[in-house]
Amino acid sequence: MGTVRSPSDYTTINVDYSTGSGFYTDKGAVSDLLQVSAFSASTNPTQAQVGSIIKRVEGIIDDKVKRSFRPIITQHEYHNFEFIRHPARAYYGGYVGYIQLSMMKVRKIVSLQVWQGSSYIELASAQAKIELLENYRDIHSIVLQLPNSGTEFEMLSEDTGTLQNTEFNTSFGEKTTANEIVALVNEQFPSPTAQFTGATEAKELISSSRNISDFFYAHKNTENSKEVFISSLLAGEDGSDCTIKVKTQQTCSTSGTTTNLTVADSSKLVVGMEVSGTNVNSSSTITSITNSTTVVLSHTTTGSVSGTVTFTATNTAIPTICNVTRFTDKQDLKRLGSFWNIGEEGKIFFLQDYPYHTQNSIIVSYIAGDNRVPAAIHEAATKLVAAEILRHDDQTILIADTGGNISTKEKYDILKKEGMDILKGKGDLVYFLG
Repeated sequence: MGTVRSPSDYTTINVDYSTGSGFYTDKGAVSDLLQVSAFSASTNPTQAQVGSIIKRVEGIIDDKVKRSFRPIITQHEYHNFEFIRHPARAYYGGYVGYIQLSMMKVRKIVSLQVWQGSSYIELASAQAKIELLENYRDIHSIVLQLPNSGTEFEMLSEDTGTLQNTEFNTSFGEKTTANEIVALVNEQFPSPTAQFTGATEAKELISSSRNISDFFYAHKNTENSKEVFISSLLAGEDGSDCTIKVKTQQTCSTSGTTTNLTVADSSKLVVGMEVSGTNVNSSSTITSITNSTTVVLSHTTTGSVSGTVTFTATNTAIPTICNVTRFTDKQDLKRLGSFWNIGEEGKIFFLQDYPYHTQNSIIVSYIAGDNRVPAAIHEAATKLVAAEILRHDDQTILIADTGGNISTKEKYDILKKEGMDILKGKGDLVYFLG
């Protein structure tokens, strides 16, 4: 049984490396250990530089102990499927088989794809799909919305001008654009496309002080590189209540107040789309399509329309532009469901919908990491960060309890050794049953 929390645990609510706050330690703990003034935007090192060191040290700790005390996403982990046939494995009950994930302490299965002979089926998470079609460059933006008409994250397309880190590039092919969308949803550096787009920094999209990557995760379809799967990181029904919208724009016009709207190309529109623009009633939708250049609105315009009009499709495909499927909760996570996940052990058991083949037949993406930061990990991180700061310091630090001076080299060696010694024996062992 895993420990849920301890009074000595280190807790950080708002992780922000730019302000010196990490998962395992923070600037205050480091400055207290070094007995120096608090780090700020004007100190040397700055709080942002301390935060960068904290992030690097946290990665070193994860690699050292072979586990994580913060959420880590593992993407597209391939597994062979092992059927349970041996009598000695009767303790597995009626399960057909199981897999052992590379990491334990699994917080959430983001995607669980199982090969069914001709294609993969998704067993986990609430997931939406967008497939780019021939006129994908007509996408103005893709919007992901939280449940109950909550926060909207709008990903803007960009095919001309300077590409911003809040946009995805559509000036290349469908597959490159799909990579751009994935990088933007996950707020990652777009390494597969950077050589084309000239990107120099990671994508970032914040709305109402919330990051899109805190609520959604994206990956490309391994069988169709033009398709992007977007999984909600919210649990169960909340995830399925998320919304995906696609916006497109056309130059439109009317003669005075009317419900007939002249458009550039009605073949790229669909009945039910929301319509917005100057002199367009805010509640307007497309009720019918008359011909190639005329659509009928649900409300009369408030004046003559002349210029750009935005059309929004919610949970709906747009002809020749993109195929869209709404967020659907595919998860049947329970002991007698499609699969059963024992997160602490990193095992997934299959009762139904198991793969037809054994080799590389399961693809898993998941979030793993302990939900608590033990005091020992906090202490180790603090000392290792302090050591890194000292390594770049050309001054000496006064040790208050002795009144004597010690060189930065000596202090560095002490903190480095103490920090690494703490990490010994903190790793997890994974047992593979033969």
